Amino acid sequence: MVLGGSFSVLRHRPFRLFLLARLVSMSGSSMAPVALAFAVLGFDSHPSSLAIVLASNTMPQLVMVLVGGVVADRFSRGHLIVFGNLASALAQASVALLVTCGNATTSRIAVLAAVAGSASALMQPSMNSLLPQLVAPTQLQEANALLRLPANVIRIVAPAFGGALVALGGPQWVLGLDAASFAIAALLCSRLRISGAVKSGASVISDFRNGWGEFIQRFWLWSYVLSGTVVVALWLGGYQLLGPVVLHDLGMGPEVWGSIQGSFAVGLVIGGVISLKWKPSRIMVACVCANLPLALPLVALAAGAPLVWLCASAVLAGIGLDIAIVCWNTTIQEQLPAALLGRVSSFSSVGELMAVPLGYLIVAATATHVGSASVLSASAVVMTLATLVLLAAPNVWAVRRMPAQQPAPLGVDA
Repeated sequence: MVLGGSFSVLRHRPFRLFLLARLVSMSGSSMAPVALAFAVLGFDSHPSSLAIVLASNTMPQLVMVLVGGVVADRFSRGHLIVFGNLASALAQASVALLVTCGNATTSRIAVLAAVAGSASALMQPSMNSLLPQLVAPTQLQEANALLRLPANVIRIVAPAFGGALVALGGPQWVLGLDAASFAIAALLCSRLRISGAVKSGASVISDFRNGWGEFIQRFWLWSYVLSGTVVVALWLGGYQLLGPVVLHDLGMGPEVWGSIQGSFAVGLVIGGVISLKWKPSRIMVACVCANLPLALPLVALAAGAPLVWLCASAVLAGIGLDIAIVCWNTTIQEQLPAALLGRVSSFSSVGELMAVPLGYLIVAATATHVGSASVLSASAVVMTLATLVLLAAPNVWAVRRMPAQQPAPLGVDA
């Protein structure tokens, strides 16, 4: 039975610890965007201020994720994850303190957002490449789905709860809870006993070049990332930035935005359940098609749709996004050597993030001059075209799920 086999990955103690750490961290992180958005809007309601904070969080990631990719393939991925969680905890605690004391400004929040973004980027390649060391090769898709499924369940409740908490007590309480969740996640991950990477003897530059060579020689890999450069920038600019701004202009508060975020999380959960059962042979085709519903919330926001339609579009977007993420992570882990996963994962992350800071600023500036609705509509069209063009590439159709004929993962405690 597929579902029973899926939950068998929980027999691995390291995977259970990793899953619990992700679950705790996501409890705070799912509430934080609501708190951060309305914390900034509380002292400056202009879209450019929120755009500066969001861009500051993203820009350092373009460099640090590359560093994290090389380091992840040379040292203990578990230790890097602990360090990243601790640094994120300190950054969020500092933001909460500034808001509590009434000393928050756009520049101060932006600096701390940059610290948090750097910490996240440094540990992200380790997070993305750790699973082959925790579970058997035959369990990779199930493990990817289960990592996301409980976290997505939290996303259903956490944004609405966070929005209510912001409305009742202020954003500082939610930001403080997020800091505590990072600290607990660091403690849990410190108990992982994962073997370090095998030293190749090559220089850092050599390791970087080898990873880049593996990346560019696979058309399906870099073309998907290139498409993601456009899609992610427009999605975050339209949904994450203009979403709260549009609702704020309509007189709707954090409770409404929290409800929409919660609906998005419902879709993520449904997508996770589908990923546990559905294993498409042409996994990259499924991955590409699953990204198409991401444009729907932007269309609904542009049209000023009622809350029920905003929530429905968010559900569909969540379903597609979770399926796409599980398929993408599984493809990377199946198609690439484990020793290169950190570096190749970092190139993927940089490709998808490199246009985000500029996207935030352009979307904010354009929305100020032509209106949010026009920007949202244009973004939805471009996102759809950037996704559909991948289906014309034979290399994307040629990527199939590989049979599990690989050795058992190393460095795993039963």
